[in-house]
Amino acid sequence: MHEISRLRLRIDEIDHHLVKLLNARFENAQKLGRIKKSEGLAYRDLERESEILSNVRQLAIEMERDPELLGPVFQQIFKMSVKAQKNFSKKHGLHLRRQNVLVVGGTGGMGSFFARFARDHGAEVTIAGRSRRRTQTVARELDVGSGSMNDASTSDIVIVAVPIEATRKVALEVASRMRNGSLLSDLSSVKTGISDVIANRVVDSLEYVSLHPLFGPDVDDMHGQNVAVIPYRKGPKWAKLSKAMESAGARIRASTVESHDRAMAYVQGLHHYALICLGISLTEWNGSLNTSSLRATQGRITTLVSAWDTIMGIQLANPFVPPLRRKFASTVGEILDLPSSKAEWVRKTLRENVQKWSRKQ
Repeated sequence: MHEISRLRLRIDEIDHHLVKLLNARFENAQKLGRIKKSEGLAYRDLERESEILSNVRQLAIEMERDPELLGPVFQQIFKMSVKAQKNFSKKHGLHLRRQNVLVVGGTGGMGSFFARFARDHGAEVTIAGRSRRRTQTVARELDVGSGSMNDASTSDIVIVAVPIEATRKVALEVASRMRNGSLLSDLSSVKTGISDVIANRVVDSLEYVSLHPLFGPDVDDMHGQNVAVIPYRKGPKWAKLSKAMESAGARIRASTVESHDRAMAYVQGLHHYALICLGISLTEWNGSLNTSSLRATQGRITTLVSAWDTIMGIQLANPFVPPLRRKFASTVGEILDLPSSKAEWVRKTLRENVQKWSRKQ
């Protein structure tokens, strides 16, 4: 009976993941449907379905499973996908209804994410980017307006989603055009020398709340995601935006500049630095006898490379990161040869850390 219980528990876990994956597929199909409508494309693509079935059949054969069993499953998935594409307008609480939202940097990954988020919650959204043509293309795909920073003068909420090094300058420039009572937010992952300076220079008649979404723009929605918040000046506009995020399942985590950057020095700075060192140390490895664990790590390193400017911005701008890099190097040197006299200390320290992390979950 023990083995039956174990297998049933594992099947329940797999079912949970399947539902989450199907929901993610549904979410992305909705986004695809919006784009297809704006481009005048058909919702159903038989050639694409045939391609997917061919790939699935090949994968099933490689896994020594009957490919015919998967056909009906994917036919149902295709029906669900078409339905999602046709009904891409999600029913949210519309907490941002009648709000004009400008996303500066809306052509980037996180900017586009927040533009979609605000649009789905009822806002009239406009995005602004460096390239007018690129801005118009992305705006058409997102089904939002295309504009410039000048639209800040008629916006209720302005979200600045630009690179770390440009955040302070852009935020202050756009704030100078905003009307009294509107909300300014930035998404910078470093706050020292950025959000604290913005807060001191922005007029008191503006709300200002600095945000840091603790997730990447590739997530399907905010459900279960953490958003760090430094609430300098809250008001009615922030109440609407925070309500929209909470209704989407986001967890709002209030913080201060110092506590945020100290935490991010570990969560981002040290973590990224360790992955960078590991990636460079793999230079002479020929890739043979790989494992699923290392492939997952390689995926994380690949993500770092694709977001290199942001990664280096964090390394250079967060004042609490350099001491941790030095600590990391010191620790590596201390256990470099892993002498037997240190082995027990290493095990004990790791075990204590694991127990501490488990309590924080």
